[in-house]
Amino acid sequence: MFLLTQNYLTRGFWGDEAWTSLISQLPYLQMLKTTAADFHPPAYYSVIELVYKFLPPTEIVTRSVSIIFYFLTLFLVYKLASEIKGRLFGVISTAVVALNPIFFTYAFEARNYTMFAFAATGSTYFLIKLSEAFNKWRALGFVIFSTLGIYTHYYMFFTLAAQGLYLLLFDRKIFIKMVGLYIAVGILYLPWVPFLYHQLTSVKASYWIGGIDKRTHFEALLRILGGEHSNAFRPWLFGLSTFLLLAGIIQHALRHHFEKPYLLIWLWATIPFILASLPGLKIDGVNLPFRPIFFWRYLINASVPLAMVMIHTSQKFPKVFFYAAVAVLIFLSIAIDVATFKRFPYTFRQVYEQKIVGDIRDNDKIVTVLPSFAEVLYYRNRFGFENELIVLPEGIVTFSGKSLLDAYVENGVVRIAEKIDGRYFEMTPGPSITVHSR
Repeated sequence: MFLLTQNYLTRGFWGDEAWTSLISQLPYLQMLKTTAADFHPPAYYSVIELVYKFLPPTEIVTRSVSIIFYFLTLFLVYKLASEIKGRLFGVISTAVVALNPIFFTYAFEARNYTMFAFAATGSTYFLIKLSEAFNKWRALGFVIFSTLGIYTHYYMFFTLAAQGLYLLLFDRKIFIKMVGLYIAVGILYLPWVPFLYHQLTSVKASYWIGGIDKRTHFEALLRILGGEHSNAFRPWLFGLSTFLLLAGIIQHALRHHFEKPYLLIWLWATIPFILASLPGLKIDGVNLPFRPIFFWRYLINASVPLAMVMIHTSQKFPKVFFYAAVAVLIFLSIAIDVATFKRFPYTFRQVYEQKIVGDIRDNDKIVTVLPSFAEVLYYRNRFGFENELIVLPEGIVTFSGKSLLDAYVENGVVRIAEKIDGRYFEMTPGPSITVHSR
């Protein structure tokens, strides 16, 4: 497994990872301005920028931040699950989350998903502790994790909404006190509200997330429960996971009693799916306002509550079936993890290594388009080339991704031009490369 994870630590960046590294290499105030002009909150990039103060912006260094938050999330999963149903439940839930194919894969991505899961899990843990006994330290922990979450990913608002619904319906004894904590979180978020408002108004004009159709939610669950890539094991893991989730609902319905922590975990898993589906929903005659914002990858942190629900269900089976279900879950997850990590994606790093190093001349230019701009610039810098980088105007949109290009144009690192003279290497998504001479 170590050799497989090395592949995912050292492989070339894909577009979003290169975007992470480049925005985090900007001067801090310019980074804040750039992420505010796109559609991201700043906490994750602030952490990466801090790491870059001490370590070089390599693939391993950048991805290590996600790995650290992966392990921190697992620690909180253990604490949360143990609090709900004891140590055995905590240990097994942690193992299932750790090996969940999508969560494990994105633990090695230079993106904010594990940091988001860390914040969401910590917020939920402190909510359960506050339900047991309300004190200032638990309240502080809830405020810190909740604030970190909304500064890390906007889908954290959906997690907070799920918590609020739980309090309103099932735990009203602390509802008023919790309102005060939510107000405190809102006050801490006030500095970013103007930028969020600008992002919400800008995204109406141009954004890359597509609409919802009849397969959108199925595909999201398939990936979250069974992994991103198709293989022989994925249908089996998805089928077993779905069976356990449905069986849990039936178990509680037959008993006419739903345990409060179980309800909280279910709301944490489901409410973000529902709320993210509403903007721009167009299906079977339904046509809701605003643009679609539903994207399965933003729901990766649902793997945490879904894992706990599955183990909670399994524990109600006879002991032999309980251990069998857990063993099969873990076996299938490992099999999919191994199949996924055997993939060696072809990236712009290989393009540079195979097609540019040793062939490019000092006066040659490197040309690309916006969709591959971040990767091309990152590896131009990593290989130490000083050749001029030009971005063609085709494909430039008014919103998503362009803010980073604008920042590097402003800094004189890149220029946008339609006509290129002389010899140049044109690098386009794929990745592919063509050498031109004019």
